[in-house]
Amino acid sequence: MRDLYSPNNEVELALLKSILDAEGINYFVRNDKFGSLEIGPKIELLNKKMIMVQDDQYEKAKELLKDYLESTGEKNGSVEKKYSIADYVRMVIEFLLFGWIMPGMRKSKKLDNNEK
Repeated sequence: MRDLYSPNNEVELALLKSILDAEGINYFVRNDKFGSLEIGPKIELLNKKMIMVQDDQYEKAKELLKDYLESTGEKNGSVEKKYSIADYVRMVIEFLLFGWIMPGMRKSKKLDNNEK
């Protein structure tokens, strides 16, 4: 499977799913359920949704996506996004930093003493 497109919101995702369904293109949405939670900041590799299609249907799906983006007036319809090493490092650091400040990650010492 290949990455096709990362929708900007749930409405765009539903529209693209219906277009792919109508054309009989098999797809998979990475982070379809978990990505909807949007816990904390939007981190590219953690909770961003990505529509993926099979290799043999990629070109057809890409053409449909191109038609959709042209009809909506979007010019930045980059289908495949390449990340630099700096982007990956930044994403990992964001995940580690925001993971530490999430509430409820550690038990309180007061709770530990009361449980004994």
